[in-house]
Amino acid sequence: MVATRRSCRVMALHGTKPATSRPLAPSTHDGEGERGGVDAQALRSLARGDLVPEGELIELPPGTELTVQATVSTREMTLVGPATAEACPGGEEAVRLARGRVSAFPGAGVRPGAEVWIATPLGVVRFSDAKIEIAVPGVDADRLEVAVITGRATFVPAAGVVAAAASASRADANAGGALALAAGVPFQASRPAVAVARWVRDLVRACVRQADVARQAAELVVSPKDAARASLGDLAFAHVRARQNARAACEAAWTAGALAPGLLDATLRADLEAAGATWKGTPVTSPPPSSGAPSRTAGDGE
Repeated sequence: MVATRRSCRVMALHGTKPATSRPLAPSTHDGEGERGGVDAQALRSLARGDLVPEGELIELPPGTELTVQATVSTREMTLVGPATAEACPGGEEAVRLARGRVSAFPGAGVRPGAEVWIATPLGVVRFSDAKIEIAVPGVDADRLEVAVITGRATFVPAAGVVAAAASASRADANAGGALALAAGVPFQASRPAVAVARWVRDLVRACVRQADVARQAAELVVSPKDAARASLGDLAFAHVRARQNARAACEAAWTAGALAPGLLDATLRADLEAAGATWKGTPVTSPPPSSGAPSRTAGDGE
């Protein structure tokens, strides 16, 4: 089957139990509302060659491995169960790993300047051409483990996440405070010991804050008055960095929301969607013609 959209395709599937996908939002049948359970009829079995349904979570039982390929680049990534993840959200070379393990290898699908984003509830791991293993082993996503075997990677921590003292990492001044992960040295990080529901709410608030920072950075780039205070190049660089930080914060929030049905209620989902439109610079809706005010944008997409 030829891909007609940016997505992930199932390239290999190993294990005695089926891999399934289900809608991101919980079922609202029988009056259960936003905190309802997953509708068993909504589960789909995945098979080799399938395009992963857009906007659905992959569920892998223990002992099952699933390799997906991004149709935009032929980049391949392998998920290992037990796992809950979203593959290629928005068609990107990315995985939202709520729990479980993901690995990637150098070579196939690597493009100059293109990074893979592996989002977890604790933050985002970014890499280009690397052999890497990333794991969120706990059911409550209380810790993150990363092993960079070859190549380079960085980690953008979610708000409140702390790296283990023994982990070999350093702050990268050119990456907005991201941590550079050392090849050959295991990396670990942990989140605050709070209930998952509270953690998700905190991550959503952090996403909204970072999106607003990105909006302000975009306004500085296009404002002649403020642009005079610094070079346009510096302002543009700050804008790019603010967008990356906002995207990372929002990816962590979306990923944490997949830990259990109902963690992202309608209000939190609306906040995340609005924050996404803010940092991406989605055009503002044009006013009625009678007002005479033109539409505008806050910046271009990622």
